[in-house]
Amino acid sequence: MQAAAIANGIRSTATSWNILGPPNASLLEALWPAVTLVQKVAVTAAFIGLTVGLARARFYLPDNPVPITFQTFGILLMGGVLGWRWGLVAAVGYYLLGMAGAPVFQGGGNGWAYVTTSATAGYLLGFMVAAGVSGFLVMRGWHRGRALWPMLIGSLLVYFPALIWLSVLDLGWPADGELFSAAVYPFIPGDLVKLVLAALVVAFGWRIADIRNRRSGADKSA
Repeated sequence: MQAAAIANGIRSTATSWNILGPPNASLLEALWPAVTLVQKVAVTAAFIGLTVGLARARFYLPDNPVPITFQTFGILLMGGVLGWRWGLVAAVGYYLLGMAGAPVFQGGGNGWAYVTTSATAGYLLGFMVAAGVSGFLVMRGWHRGRALWPMLIGSLLVYFPALIWLSVLDLGWPADGELFSAAVYPFIPGDLVKLVLAALVVAFGWRIADIRNRRSGADKSA
């Protein structure tokens, strides 16, 4: 019996330390259980439009060609609300629209040259990674009280393609030895604000979904 108790304790500990939970519905599906494919497409398009609008809010730091914008907030919401599949569709759709010439990027930037030769192109690639990964984590249990973590991880993942892009291509910026001090550190305060806001939106959305589910369950039992 002692051996069985130890084994049960080990299984209980392993369960409590399980990083990823079972697959869940996205926040959109939790709030709108009867959502159809056409409606998902429409909501995805709305998130693309939201991100386009957020890209217009920008300001530059001295001697830095990459502006601070609210695009990341929209990208994190894509993953946090739509889930990884539709969040990734939204982020890729946003990228492809800009590549095709639609003025959707910050300052109305667009076109093939913009996504292949500009200093911001690597960050755009990171947007797609961030939307997919943050959405995946939210759908695997990193929501409600844990919503901050997928938003933080998503924000950090934006930088990996950006740093690789700036390291490989000779864009004249940043100067040698200033990769992190120019392309990462100045954006951290703004990113913290955006990821906290995104986490609050996602957590609040799940709270609404939970309240609705409890009320629905109470009505059925009555």
